[in-house]
Amino acid sequence: MTNEQIENVENVKSKNDLSNDNVIISHDVKNYLDAKILNVKSYNFEEISKIDKKIDLSNNELEESEIYNKNIVELNEKQLVKGTVVSLNNKEVLVDIGFKSEGTISLSEFEVIPAIGQEIDVFLVVFEDRHGRLILSKERAEFEKKWMSLRSAASDETIIKGTILKRIKGGMVVDLNGINAFLPGSQIDVKPVSDFDSYLNQEFEFKIVKFNELRQNIVVSRKAIMSENSDVNKKEIFDSIEKGMEIDGIVKNITDFGAFIDLGSGVDGLLHITDITWGRINHPSDKLSIGDKIKVKIIDIDVDKSRLSLGTKQLSQNPWDKIQDNFKEGDKVKGKIVNIMNYGVFIEIEEGIEGLVHISEFSWTKHIKHPADIYKVGDKVETIILSIDQENKKISLGVKQLIDNPWVQVESKYKVDEVYNGKISSIVQSGVYVQISDEIEGFVNNEDISWTRKLKSANNIFKQNDEVKVKVLDVVASERKLSLGIKHTSDDPWLNINDFFEEKSTVKGTVLFSMDKGVVVLLDNDFEGIVPASKIKNSVTDYQTNDILSLNIEEINADNRRIVLSIDDKSEESEDSSSEENKSLDEQDKSE
Repeated sequence: MTNEQIENVENVKSKNDLSNDNVIISHDVKNYLDAKILNVKSYNFEEISKIDKKIDLSNNELEESEIYNKNIVELNEKQLVKGTVVSLNNKEVLVDIGFKSEGTISLSEFEVIPAIGQEIDVFLVVFEDRHGRLILSKERAEFEKKWMSLRSAASDETIIKGTILKRIKGGMVVDLNGINAFLPGSQIDVKPVSDFDSYLNQEFEFKIVKFNELRQNIVVSRKAIMSENSDVNKKEIFDSIEKGMEIDGIVKNITDFGAFIDLGSGVDGLLHITDITWGRINHPSDKLSIGDKIKVKIIDIDVDKSRLSLGTKQLSQNPWDKIQDNFKEGDKVKGKIVNIMNYGVFIEIEEGIEGLVHISEFSWTKHIKHPADIYKVGDKVETIILSIDQENKKISLGVKQLIDNPWVQVESKYKVDEVYNGKISSIVQSGVYVQISDEIEGFVNNEDISWTRKLKSANNIFKQNDEVKVKVLDVVASERKLSLGIKHTSDDPWLNINDFFEEKSTVKGTVLFSMDKGVVVLLDNDFEGIVPASKIKNSVTDYQTNDILSLNIEEINADNRRIVLSIDDKSEESEDSSSEENKSLDEQDKSE
């Protein structure tokens, strides 16, 4: 462009102009860079170089950077920033955060309405919503501040306080100043927890053990704090206690083998079941309950394993130390049965003092197979002290000594060959016991039960309480022995065996049992006979108990009291023929 006036002539031909007239338009344009308008100074290269040397560019750059940083605020969404309240109305609060426009916060987020000009913390939710507004949040800002505080606590392992709100699967929910955290059941206490509800709505100290930023998940532990404190406290307690010291505690757990006692500061001791009382107990709960406040004595300390053994019975004198002062041989004492064994019963006559009544000391005359037949645990029994062994802590007791020994007069009262009516009181492998009076019981051996049968056990023919007639065979009072016989109350039928059976005759018999030697059968008049295995065509096992057989008497030996039999072949063939005939008829019926 020149300094001269530039004339711009434009011929415009209008499409709507039917006359096709020519139009000339003129424009005047000024040059604002003209030296007549602007006073522009010119520099050559040497002059510019001299000026650059005088200027400290590094200081200028720093100053410009500082000015830039002061005037430009870097903001991002989802960020906690400070702002100033500039205006408010019935619905919203306008806050200036240094952005190109003020942000809005719903008035409902404020518990107390802020004053204009008040600086507050806000959370930048979004730069522009669908209406183009900058959206801020006061509630989210409060949450972010709490979350940042918990993040720092997790990083620094700082102890925080919280309130347990409710139970959920696997643990509890804890309120950490408005933010919920999870407390696993195993992290509630250093000891096993049985009553979770007792922790509800209580404030405790916790330690954050897991902090998940992405899922906004927090896991806390109370046990971690207690364990740390417990280690310190345990050392202090173990340094301050000694064996034999008496200390107060609380029963916190009961097991089959004892009870755990809380001694405070996270220190527990074991009170073993054998150290609870000098007496006998079946379970610690017989003497203790959870929550009981008790005094215990320290009986052992294991510093390396941090274990304490406690006792309560050691708080009192061992009753065996003064046993001779309280009891003498021959004293009548009452006690409670605390244990029953096959050889006798243990009776507690004082707490911590037990005596044994041996099964032989129950009765002068009765045969008792097991103490449980006449006694049970808990029964109260009167006894007499037979002996005291203080060194071995043993007392022998007796029950039968409470009455006179009937055996003293038994020889004069019961004569040999006299017959008495009695009742079977018990049956053993070798025979039966028969009670012939309230005080006296005699024994009948198996071989004295029957003239004609060889009994392996009396159970085959008798049962308890059966009434029988017996004869006195022998009486030895010094040995407390009264021998009786049942078969002796009748004549021996073997003396007249020929009146009952003849050789080579046929008889009927019932199978009693079989053995390798043959089959034993019961004949008429309660005689026994045997079919030798050599006279049996098949196996002895083919014959079952109670099978009825037709038999031939091969031999009668009165001296050996033995009847030898054989199976009647004709009868057996007849039975086989009949069996085959019946089988044929059955098959014929089926085919029809």
